[in-house]
Amino acid sequence: MPVVVPILRLSLLFLNVYETFKTVRLPPPSRRNGGRPSIRAMTQRKRDMKGCLAVWIVWCCFALYERTLDGIVCIFVPFYNEIKSVVLLFMLLTRARGAEPIYLHVLRPIIKPHVILLDSLLEVIASLGDFLLLLVSVVVE
Repeated sequence: MPVVVPILRLSLLFLNVYETFKTVRLPPPSRRNGGRPSIRAMTQRKRDMKGCLAVWIVWCCFALYERTLDGIVCIFVPFYNEIKSVVLLFMLLTRARGAEPIYLHVLRPIIKPHVILLDSLLEVIASLGDFLLLLVSVVVE
């Protein structure tokens, strides 16, 4: 079972990247719409973007959980690798249809009360990164 989890994780990551590539690309132009994509195609693209974003948010939370708590949880939960394989297989087979309910009903209620704090923290980190980049560019010159 230790071989199955990395294979599932890698295939899920590949499918996420490929689906994002397909979603970001503009739909083909429509002859009836003056060379612009049709409204139906743009609506479908917007729906696909939401699903793709939900998949990436769930994937990032899963990767963060795996990185921080995996070693502790696997000691106390029997058949942990099998359960993790089933979860990865679920995410792999259902894609956005499985990720959107996880995001809407599990992750969003956890994150929503902390949005203001997270926004300000990320703003400080971005400002610090900009300052360090400026400092490095001044030192190099």
